[in-house]
Amino acid sequence: MNAPMINEDLFSTEALADPYPVYERLRERGPVHLLPELGLHLVVRHEQVLQALDDPATFSSNLAGLLTAGGADGPRLMDMGGAAVDVLATADPPAHTPQRGAVAPTFGKRNVAELTGRIQELLAPRVTALATAGGGDWMAQVAGPVPVLVISRILGLPEDDAAQITAWSDAAIELLGGLADTDRTMQLAVEILDLMEYMDQRITAAAARPRGGLLDALAADETLTQPERVAMAAQLVTAGSESTTSLIGATAHALANDPALADRLRDYPDQIEAFVEETLRLESPFRGHFRVTTRATILGGVHLPAGTRLMLLWGAANRDPAAYSDPAALDLHRPAIRSHTAFGRGIHFCIGAHLARLEAILAVKALLGQGSFHATSTTRHLPSLMTRRLARLDLAFPATQP
Repeated sequence: MNAPMINEDLFSTEALADPYPVYERLRERGPVHLLPELGLHLVVRHEQVLQALDDPATFSSNLAGLLTAGGADGPRLMDMGGAAVDVLATADPPAHTPQRGAVAPTFGKRNVAELTGRIQELLAPRVTALATAGGGDWMAQVAGPVPVLVISRILGLPEDDAAQITAWSDAAIELLGGLADTDRTMQLAVEILDLMEYMDQRITAAAARPRGGLLDALAADETLTQPERVAMAAQLVTAGSESTTSLIGATAHALANDPALADRLRDYPDQIEAFVEETLRLESPFRGHFRVTTRATILGGVHLPAGTRLMLLWGAANRDPAAYSDPAALDLHRPAIRSHTAFGRGIHFCIGAHLARLEAILAVKALLGQGSFHATSTTRHLPSLMTRRLARLDLAFPATQP
């Protein structure tokens, strides 16, 4: 059968701010839905999302299209026409295998654990300054800068470049968000080209004079082309920092709105890891990822010809009642608590998952150590079809105020 057509406005202000009611209605109607104006199928049930993730030969990760707000005719899916350099999250085997192999050891659990002290050094003064001042914007002062500084250190990039790297990363995420009009899309594309040029120069410099970071390894890896090296470095600083920034923001938001939960985690810090996992499930940093079929197939009873574009919606799958009891509730004792898809699965499981988890756990510990706190304004998420990040999160620390 063909997929039912969506009669929901995914681009409305309400849906962008809180997509979960829309996801729920779609799940109830079926596992796969068609956005006819975009020619894009949305996969919303946990079972079918896993089915696609477990079959990368049929469901390619190559970036075949890019959502844009378009013009008077409304949103459109811009054909990439093979222009993208597919690496890591958007690459398929055989190209994906050496790419992942080049960076996987750096992001392994043991190597990431060795970064604990450095991450704490970055978090402590920022969290303390926020609390000492009586409050401030958690996103701007902690959740945003720390992940960029961490990934910059890993790559071997100068700390002084962090602000510019953040600006480039934000441009890349805005472009992926699907809401930029044609003119803005062109502006963002120019910024991303600047990022690529910067990475090209840094990798070339690392080949001539190693600095001790991951760029050295990329520069020396002869299995990779220079365009692959550049695209990999750019993806690590953009998608990598975005996931962690979103997660650190979401954990703080949950705690700011639930003092009892914050007190519980202070009393039982061994449950912080479970809290981070449930936050990942409930507020997946990326709402989903694109796929394109390499051959005709059937998913959830829906016939999909070769070349069909899909978006696997983590945010919908992770709240599927068929997979999770009381799916909208945060449950620190949930069975198989890491079964969510926030970091993907299989060969494309997020290579920075260990790092994102560690940064979030350490950020939660640092925040809880400052005493009670609460949110002081209505929170707002950045408008995006792809990401789920708070635009700002104003926190107040009453105990530190004069």
